[in-house]
Amino acid sequence: MYVSGIGLSNVRGFTGARTVERQLPLTAPRDGGGWTVIAGRNGSGKSTLLRALALSLAGPQVARSLVQDFGGWISTGECSAWARAYVRPDPSVDRFTGRDAVPDDGPLALGLRWAVPEDALDLPRYGAPPEPRLVSDCGGEDATRTAARGPWAHSPQGWFCAAYGPFRRMTGGSGQAQQLMLAPGPAGRMASLFHEEASLAEGVSWLRELRHRSLEEQRDAGELLDTVMRLLSDGLLPDGYRALRVTADGLWVAPAGDSERAYPLREMSDGFRVVASLVLDIVRQVQNAYGTLDAGLDDDGHPVVRMPGVVIIDEVDAHLHVTWQRRIGDWLRTHFPRIQFIVTSHSPYICQAADPGGLVRLPGPEEQGGLEVVDDALYRRIVYGSGEDAVLSELFGLETPYSNRAEEERRRLVRLEEKVFSGEASEQDALAYRELAARLNSSRAARVQEVAARLGGGQ
Repeated sequence: MYVSGIGLSNVRGFTGARTVERQLPLTAPRDGGGWTVIAGRNGSGKSTLLRALALSLAGPQVARSLVQDFGGWISTGECSAWARAYVRPDPSVDRFTGRDAVPDDGPLALGLRWAVPEDALDLPRYGAPPEPRLVSDCGGEDATRTAARGPWAHSPQGWFCAAYGPFRRMTGGSGQAQQLMLAPGPAGRMASLFHEEASLAEGVSWLRELRHRSLEEQRDAGELLDTVMRLLSDGLLPDGYRALRVTADGLWVAPAGDSERAYPLREMSDGFRVVASLVLDIVRQVQNAYGTLDAGLDDDGHPVVRMPGVVIIDEVDAHLHVTWQRRIGDWLRTHFPRIQFIVTSHSPYICQAADPGGLVRLPGPEEQGGLEVVDDALYRRIVYGSGEDAVLSELFGLETPYSNRAEEERRRLVRLEEKVFSGEASEQDALAYRELAARLNSSRAARVQEVAARLGGGQ
């Protein structure tokens, strides 16, 4: 299954000019795989968009298990809202139950609608608003029945989708959230996106189970364990670390070429644990969904998992150093070449891995206008430029990459430079100018701005 579009209306901030009506042509190049990045300021609705997308893919029954209370999902002043995902099945793995005809190759609409009960519309406007009812809204009864035979089935045959929130902790988690994480099917694969207290601890437990089964000479378990260990050791972990072994105490990692200095993963930094637990859980969920794992090596010798599907990640840059942010997108695309990744981020380095047509901007909460795929010129500036080029572009809207202190000093430098070039500088001014110029050591881009300000008489 791959997502080809999304619609969203009156869901929280997506109302009026911000309504999304299938304006999001998510990319799925290279036999389905891809890296789509949704960027926007805090409050722009990135998490809401991902959650609405995930619920549409999962269906109303799973949606009710993931979200106990939909109060607040409908935009203020509205009585109903809807969300719809358009998906394309992968005929090699996605199956429809029953004996009815299989739909044609067109996109399959998966939609939900929230509506305030009619008998509550005339109630006095005080206290908590009534909870909206959730119903299917796929564009017709036939489309709804088709969805229930495919991705919305009680036990979907294929139709893989997993979703992760920004709190991808490896340990802990409340009892209720962890029970949901262990639930079979889409509910367990998406729980992390809706419950920040949920953890991805099951990944290491799964490795211990594979090790135990491999010791009992179950060949498939040993091969699966080897696949996971190769994945974790192929440039994912920082500083050349690799996955060394699995014991009853968990997963152990070690620097490349130094197996004597092994450390349990649970004692490593947040960055180590986050990337390892995420990859572990993706592989575990893929294997559980399909009952098998098509794994091997690509043409460059990298271990890969060649199963299709959709993986949604909110704030994929969370806990990651900029060096990891810079390579995580390419790493995931390389090692899961048939997975369509749809992620949100505040990082320009995450955006630089976006596929053509796969870089999406959400306007800030104070802006008018809706979601848009960035044009080719801005895409090239982000992908082929520097991190500074990206953060200063309209995608991020940052006015300057410098601190407030540095900006004050640069304005002072411009004023002194005006005096020096006009011959009005005193000896003290000239000395201050030289000291400031040496201390600030302006970048090329900043010097262009400063000189322009000087020539234009700006401050």
